Amino acid sequence: MNRSSFILIIFLVINLFCGTNIKSQTNDVVADKVIISGKTYYLHVVQKGEGFYGIAKKYGVSQKEIHEANPDAIFGLKPGDVLYIPVIEGRNSNVSEVEASGEFIYHTIQKGQTLFYLSQKYNITVEEIKRNNPGSDKELLIGTIFKIPVLKESDKQENNFVYHTVQAKETLYGISKRYNTSVKSIIENNPALKNGILPVGSKLRIEKSIEPAKIAVKDKQEQAIEDEQYLYHRIISGETVYSLSKKYDLPQEELERHNPDLNPSELPLGFMVRIPKDQINSSSKNKKDSEKADFIVHVMKRKETVYSIAKKYGVTVQQIQDANPTKILSNVKKGTKIKVPTLEYLALKKDQERLNELNKIDKDKKRYFDTIQVNCDEYDYYLYNDMIKVAVLLPFDVEATRKVNIIKKIEGEEEIEVDREGPVVSSRSRVFAEFYEGVLMAVDSLKKQGANITLFTYDTAPDTNKVIQILNRPELKTVDFIIGPAYGSNLKLVSDFSVKNSIKMIYPLSSVNPELNHNPYSFQVNPPDSMLFQNYSDYIGGLQNERNRVLVLKSAEPLHQEEQLVNEIKNKIFLKNLSLGIVPDFKEISFSAKDVQGIKALLSEDKENIVVIPSPEEADVSKIITTLHGVVESSDIKIRLIGFGSWLRYQTINPEAIHDLNTQILTSYALDHSDPSVKNFAYKYRQWFKCEPYAVGPYFIRSNKNANYSRYGIWGFDVAYYFFRAYMKYGSDFEYCIDQFQDQQVQFNFNFKRSSNWGGFYNQGLNILGFTPSLDVYRTPLN
Repeated sequence: MNRSSFILIIFLVINLFCGTNIKSQTNDVVADKVIISGKTYYLHVVQKGEGFYGIAKKYGVSQKEIHEANPDAIFGLKPGDVLYIPVIEGRNSNVSEVEASGEFIYHTIQKGQTLFYLSQKYNITVEEIKRNNPGSDKELLIGTIFKIPVLKESDKQENNFVYHTVQAKETLYGISKRYNTSVKSIIENNPALKNGILPVGSKLRIEKSIEPAKIAVKDKQEQAIEDEQYLYHRIISGETVYSLSKKYDLPQEELERHNPDLNPSELPLGFMVRIPKDQINSSSKNKKDSEKADFIVHVMKRKETVYSIAKKYGVTVQQIQDANPTKILSNVKKGTKIKVPTLEYLALKKDQERLNELNKIDKDKKRYFDTIQVNCDEYDYYLYNDMIKVAVLLPFDVEATRKVNIIKKIEGEEEIEVDREGPVVSSRSRVFAEFYEGVLMAVDSLKKQGANITLFTYDTAPDTNKVIQILNRPELKTVDFIIGPAYGSNLKLVSDFSVKNSIKMIYPLSSVNPELNHNPYSFQVNPPDSMLFQNYSDYIGGLQNERNRVLVLKSAEPLHQEEQLVNEIKNKIFLKNLSLGIVPDFKEISFSAKDVQGIKALLSEDKENIVVIPSPEEADVSKIITTLHGVVESSDIKIRLIGFGSWLRYQTINPEAIHDLNTQILTSYALDHSDPSVKNFAYKYRQWFKCEPYAVGPYFIRSNKNANYSRYGIWGFDVAYYFFRAYMKYGSDFEYCIDQFQDQQVQFNFNFKRSSNWGGFYNQGLNILGFTPSLDVYRTPLN
């Protein structure tokens, strides 16, 4: 970085603390809004002559908050740049949002104002102001920000609320617009909604609106906002993700990927949708209106039939009939115009039908409960002694095991079949049999604690038809948990069944779960690395200090997820140091086979080197580790290598190098063989199943299918024990209290978080699995 850039950073940092001027909530802001990563921002287009100080003052935020939201802007602004300005309730939001914030109004002291003035303005006592603003009994300084407490719910009169009964297909956003309030206000007055389920028939307590929102929306005819990456489209009444995809000629999946926080079924009016500029087909702007329609108008020709038209357009005769309900298509004359549905329209219609199906309420299972209060301490399992019913749906493939235990041999002149002397489990069945062994051990342990558990166990092999048959069994609708399925091919079937019948679905093994954001009852035990990037970057950013250098070695042509992780780490480190006026010792290098030997020149000789290899490719990781190991063996350079859970399955990594590089692997599951709980479990597992649970040295070693150890027994135990214990502590609606549930696992560190407002939960808990140069291995839960 050149000297002028460094001086600019220092100047900006000084301004963060000396130039901050946060304005009162009474000012109105005219700006568009956009939702990114769960946070709401104003979109501000930089005008000629504008600087950070003026923009911060206009929006009632600090310059530091602008820099945190726009890390690339620290090197200067130019006209036309688009900035994300955080919307902070109670400070720069409108009056009705402030009242709904439920905590504080932030007031900036003006000339001549006194504590008595504030008490009269906000109808609270002077003592209450002093209690929330230490030091306020002295002279009030102009520009000082005071926290003015908003009345607590218990202080409000009941006639300040209206009660709304939730109807089918209603959303929190729609209800908030109907009553002119915010979603946040509704959730604060109905705490049970915080985990994402809006039960039909439940009553919501909604605070009466004080006044209409004051933040204005820009003229819809103004010039479109855009930056280098995106066009920003303002949502108007009636628009959907489908209509936007047609307008910009983009797949719906791409729009949803770039706007993950918007609800595709109900886009909020006035908010902005990000349209990726590099994927817009410019020719789409010239398409005629008829090409954008949901139907193609076809004029019948001589000898044409509806069957031939259906074949031509790739649709069915019934779909054409449905599109022309007033016409008899059995004998269509030449020149008749008929409507043919487009494939896009049919796909949208199918999705809508599926959504409607998921929203249907089974009257026999309709459940009502108080959404205003959720008491996580009131349930007593031993008082009710509920039967916990569990369906285990795994592909044990009993037939495959039966066949592998039959041996053919020649006796005399005949070929006969005899039973194998030492029975074995087929390789296809072994993983699931081991998992089930762990489940049985968990049930046994909990029954000794007084639990009442019934298992319904089903073999889902060999195909999907078997799963359909199982789901049609009457007892399946009565269970509390479904553990499974194991394969993605059966996932949607089981997930839809789970949603329809309000049954918790534990997806235990696979890391790929496309149903997670569609099923609020699902729990993803083994999430993909991409869902844990925030946790990875938090840990690595926390390691960085003035005594080390962080070196990120990425691929020559990094994949999207690799770039995403690198950006998370970089942003975390630079934002951490920005407020201190420090330029961190951070290097980010792309490598290739020809320059991998040059890594040594990038390492510091007088600091510890924190080396991160974000590549998911085993060949890349193994090659760099070998090079780093050579550096450590031939010099005094200190390295701490940071790796990820997938490394434990790699077969080309030298375990000795892992130890010599003082490696820390961030992984969802790991064992500490010195832990008493691990020792107790291992002892019991050996007694029950006559084999070792988890290999003593399984890391980076190819496993032999005939080896006498179990990799998945502990997995099954941790999963079953955790969820059944959660039920015993909080009852059947334990998901409302899962953020409070703490229970030690043998190899996991479970910490479940909801994936989206209406999605399921995924495990974000991590362990640090450490390998020391003295050949020790340790496990530390990472919270």
